[in-house]
Amino acid sequence: MPERIWKKILNRPKGSLLALAFLVLWPLSLIYRLVVRLNRSRQTQERVRVSSPVISVGNISVGGSGKTPIVGFLADFLEKEQLKIGIASSGYGRGATGSVLARGYEIQKMTAEVVGDEVSLLADFLPSVLFSVDNSKSVAARVLDESGEVDLIIVDDGFQHRYLHRDLDIVTFDAAVEERQLRIFPCGVLREPFSALADAGVIIVTRSDFARDITKLDSRLRRYNSEAAIYHARFGFEELVGHNERRPVKYLEDRSVFLFAGIGNFRPFEKQVSAICADLDCAVELSDHQKYDQLQLQQLKEQADRFDSDLIITTAKDWVKIGDFDFGREIYYLVQSIDLDPGEEKLVKFIKDLIDRRG
Repeated sequence: MPERIWKKILNRPKGSLLALAFLVLWPLSLIYRLVVRLNRSRQTQERVRVSSPVISVGNISVGGSGKTPIVGFLADFLEKEQLKIGIASSGYGRGATGSVLARGYEIQKMTAEVVGDEVSLLADFLPSVLFSVDNSKSVAARVLDESGEVDLIIVDDGFQHRYLHRDLDIVTFDAAVEERQLRIFPCGVLREPFSALADAGVIIVTRSDFARDITKLDSRLRRYNSEAAIYHARFGFEELVGHNERRPVKYLEDRSVFLFAGIGNFRPFEKQVSAICADLDCAVELSDHQKYDQLQLQQLKEQADRFDSDLIITTAKDWVKIGDFDFGREIYYLVQSIDLDPGEEKLVKFIKDLIDRRG
């Protein structure tokens, strides 16, 4: 509930009484900014170094900027280049606390409660990749390195993790975030100020098709980092996946949809789904990394029943947590595609050259 209230405050219409609540957030934002500065200044000790090259994919904002899909996208392409990839993660949102070292096909047999929803999602897409899950990303990376089975370690959401040396920081920046929300948390969605982008080697502007002026946005990012390579990523949909079938996206063209998802930036996803279906009956935004129980799922089913929607759509990240619950109608998740400009080949070559330099 607190997250939903916070989002309502940030998305408040002009003249709303929620502006008064925003004033309460202002001193909290000043405190948060101070804590971020203190953490950066204190984290000056020698970082953990491993023998394998390490890259991180992270962001400077709270919630979804597309970093996990980018991790999967890169790992898939690098695997096709005959590289052995390891992914280190803290398994954010999981209930278990133990460490896990397993291939994707083994992770597929585990629950999101054990490894986290993002690791579950990546494992479905990357069955042969070696995953290491630990509350400490440094420990997770060290375990991968000591396994002797990886050529490259990718740290999921590793930009704020100061205790591990990285050879490259890739930062995703969501172009769909409104200008007024680009303030330090909780007055906005920024985990760190724009100046943190100075540490990035590559910046990927995600949902670039949602930018009002992509040239202006690039120029703004360049003010904080003039040397990083900037890429633009568009997210699309490849197909629908259900319990027993796969369907083309055009299957939605003459069907009404009930949508629910627990992701960081819900509005762009809602707009994309609305554009490809006949009718979007209802769109339910849940908390990021939403945990589902039978009561929650039953309430969603009853909502879909009231609208008499033809089918239900959610995200792969939510799909891995809802199990085999019977919604009384078809339910699918959308498989996401990524179109990278100037092209994934250039970025993959950049990473391979980095590995060779370390070699």
